[in-house]
Amino acid sequence: MVTSDMKTWINTRGRIFWYDQYALNEQETAFARYDPVRIADEIAGTGADIVAVYATNQFGIAYYPSKIWPMHPTLKGRDYFGRVSRELRKRGKKIIAYVNWLDSKHAEENVIPIQCQERACYVEQPLAKWAEPSRANGRVQALPGGGWRQICLNSPHREQVVAISQEIVERYHPDAFHVDMVVNQVCACRFCRPTLEKICGTKKVNAEILADHWPAYVDWRCERSASLIAEISAILRKRGIVALHNGMSPLYTPAVTGIGEQWLQSLDIYLSECFDAFRSPMTDLNSTSITVRWQQAVGKPAWILRTSTSPHHAHWPISPAQWQVHAAACKANGCKVFGPCGIGAYPDTTSSKAALACIRRAFDCFMEDADLDPGAAPVSKIALIFSWATRRYCRPQMDEHSDVAADWNGELVGWARFLIEDHLPFDIQIAEDITDSSQLARYDLVVLPNIANVSDAFCAVMREYVSRGGKLLATAETSLQDERGGRRDDFALREVLGVSFRGAINGCFAIERPQEPEPAAGAFQQVVPSGKAVARCVTVDPAGSVAGQQGMDPLPMKVTDWPVMVGNKFGRGQSNYVAFDIGRFYLRHGDEHIRMLMAEQVDALLVTRQIAVEAPRTVEVTVWEQEAPRRTIVHLANRTVAAAAASDTRHVSEIIPVHQIELRLKKPYPVVEVTGRHTEIKWRTNGNQLAISISKVGAYAAVMILPRPDPPAVEGDLVRKGSERLVE
Repeated sequence: MVTSDMKTWINTRGRIFWYDQYALNEQETAFARYDPVRIADEIAGTGADIVAVYATNQFGIAYYPSKIWPMHPTLKGRDYFGRVSRELRKRGKKIIAYVNWLDSKHAEENVIPIQCQERACYVEQPLAKWAEPSRANGRVQALPGGGWRQICLNSPHREQVVAISQEIVERYHPDAFHVDMVVNQVCACRFCRPTLEKICGTKKVNAEILADHWPAYVDWRCERSASLIAEISAILRKRGIVALHNGMSPLYTPAVTGIGEQWLQSLDIYLSECFDAFRSPMTDLNSTSITVRWQQAVGKPAWILRTSTSPHHAHWPISPAQWQVHAAACKANGCKVFGPCGIGAYPDTTSSKAALACIRRAFDCFMEDADLDPGAAPVSKIALIFSWATRRYCRPQMDEHSDVAADWNGELVGWARFLIEDHLPFDIQIAEDITDSSQLARYDLVVLPNIANVSDAFCAVMREYVSRGGKLLATAETSLQDERGGRRDDFALREVLGVSFRGAINGCFAIERPQEPEPAAGAFQQVVPSGKAVARCVTVDPAGSVAGQQGMDPLPMKVTDWPVMVGNKFGRGQSNYVAFDIGRFYLRHGDEHIRMLMAEQVDALLVTRQIAVEAPRTVEVTVWEQEAPRRTIVHLANRTVAAAAASDTRHVSEIIPVHQIELRLKKPYPVVEVTGRHTEIKWRTNGNQLAISISKVGAYAAVMILPRPDPPAVEGDLVRKGSERLVE
């Protein structure tokens, strides 16, 4: 049970230090300079409010005297977790106990990927010198630093992790508890095999057969994962401990990991890492902003960790510019807690002084302007819909390199990227949580980005929303499947969208446009329109591209009867339908003509944009309202960096300031006063319109619009300067 005191600290802007203390099983230097007082002083010196301390590491080795798992031998019986936690608590810090799901003691519990049907995939590695094979949990392997082993969700390891969790919370009673890395791929080990065979109806299970039985399999996988997390969280809640397990970022991880909507009831906080740090598919510098919006949509406090190590130097810090980029994104989107992970101390327990100083600067950057957070909420006019069912039941494409191709989310992330870059404030909403059209009443536009799997009830809500005057933009397979993975004969929203399904093709085509056909590719839905066809599909030369670009640029040939875009009136509202996954195409290729086409679809539905912005697309703009003091806040997060920076060999080292940004919006109050943070501004009103000129934005700036009790002398000519507070 989350108490009122717990709600306060988990919802207050704060600084978290994820203090990773990695140590190999066979490492004499581990804990060689262990000094809990020094460790606590170093962490406190960064300004951290909350600290995650390792109780067990990524090899399943305890850093405290456990009765269940072996303790790291170089600790020599010393209680690392207990002593470091006590010292930090003396300094007023909240403590998170960290347990890693990974292990190095039981090779027979390793995940066996379905592509690898032999146990040779994960045989036992040489044992550590201090291993005791005759004892329970004594077969400790000497795995290398990157030799982490995924452990099956259905192995006896799950009971051990539950027991370890109970041991830790009963002994130490931390403020919060975290289980990390509970993620699996499709597993064919002896613990999973009986259920796999039952689901598939055959003993000859392979990737292709499993794909045909995907809904039943992924339901089982998610249930097994959620039941584990629920069992651990039940232990925590009996003792008033916050459940803070690593839910990753479901926007960038597939349902086969086991992490899904069933986890939510077992989480008090949604914590994610900045996935662009891992160079995951579809991620970029916008990904943190998108993730924070999604975290808020599921109704949990949003906490973000920035993996803060260079991939080339495990304990050397990232640049201050990278910290500023993500701190600004978090501030602009209402993230509650922010801080580093992936970097703690060297194995001997000393820390890089450069890393500690860099983290301190990152915390200062994030905590500045904390007064803009309490009681604030976004007032976006566009809703982008996420669907748990679409994520779960997207038919997998398994191959030798990956379990499931993550194509289900490309459309949503592509639209999110477009909306950020086009300066269109938006919220993410969850399809399964929308039960009444009143929940969407404040939005001028709802975007359904290829959410194939939706219920009849959700579709009924969307019909009512549009019939009452709402505007809807939908793409590709939206509503072609139900919420259980079943295929419908036609779009459930066919009357609203003005289209009827006839078939689908996947590949290259061109789009009929006023000047000439424009190239595109994707999963194209062949539809018969009852609405107005705005543009039609153009076939392309079947010979393919002559330039060797994997067929992406064949010659446009013949205009077909199949529409690419359809506009439709429904009741008092309107919809636009795009017959392919345009957002996914934009995400992958970034073509300007596709961006312009997406903007055209949005502007055809919006009477006016919530805020008009003249700024580079690398500047994110969000609009929030705060209760006390009463004010509207326009956040600006600048991601203008060198084009060559985001690669394996060059990283973000400089944020390029942007000058002379112009904002125009409707006055939120009859009479206003406008001030600026980290910049100088000029502003004027004209009737109900407000125009704001911003001189310069470094990493972050904010504009505050406050109601004024007294009218100005000359309403049309009022000009004011805001305060200037520039930061490096």
